[in-house]
Amino acid sequence: MGYLNNATTVLDAILTKKGRELLSRGQNEFQITKFALADDEVDYSLWDVSHPNGTDYYGTVIEALPLLEPTPDTNTIMRYKLVSRAVGTRKMSTLTGINSTYVVDWSSNGSAVNSQTITPATTNVPNDGTIDPDGYSFTLLNSSIAFLTSPNNDGGATGQGAINYTQSTQNISQTVYGNSCTATAKAISQPAAGEANPATTIIVTGLTYGATYATTLSVAYQDES
Repeated sequence: MGYLNNATTVLDAILTKKGRELLSRGQNEFQITKFALADDEVDYSLWDVSHPNGTDYYGTVIEALPLLEPTPDTNTIMRYKLVSRAVGTRKMSTLTGINSTYVVDWSSNGSAVNSQTITPATTNVPNDGTIDPDGYSFTLLNSSIAFLTSPNNDGGATGQGAINYTQSTQNISQTVYGNSCTATAKAISQPAAGEANPATTIIVTGLTYGATYATTLSVAYQDES
């Protein structure tokens, strides 16, 4: 679906099957109640304060950047959402309390050991808060080597339309929601000599203020024989 003003694309959207059904009826059943904005395409380092034509041209290169094609994959689009902050806000929120790397283990006895729990905190929250009011999303990019659980969203089985990937061995992402999540290893084979442990990335995002942090999760093999 697209909306044109004869010069440029103003709106380019992907609708679900249900959304297309409601829109096709033409009876005002298709009602957008929530939406989010993002600036994934913008490279702010291209803001050129030395442009010879003056201030009106500082953002010329940025304004000419191509727009991303819409895709339903939230791992590649809408990662940098725009947020509203109170007048006078001097600093944007950041995430703290997250290690740069985490390691979970799979035992040769056939069980996962040493799960890791990630409990982020958010800086620069109004009223001296330390937690994003709407909680966080935790996205594991490769669910074939590990899986996430959350007290609010166990295994991704409920809430937010998430799917339970606990038994999955496919290289697909998994997202859970809450104030914390726990990463647990899945079955892996013993790496060959000199081979690195399998690893992936967990992306943590504050749902209200949009602060994002990416951490590395690796799975180590424990030989108990």
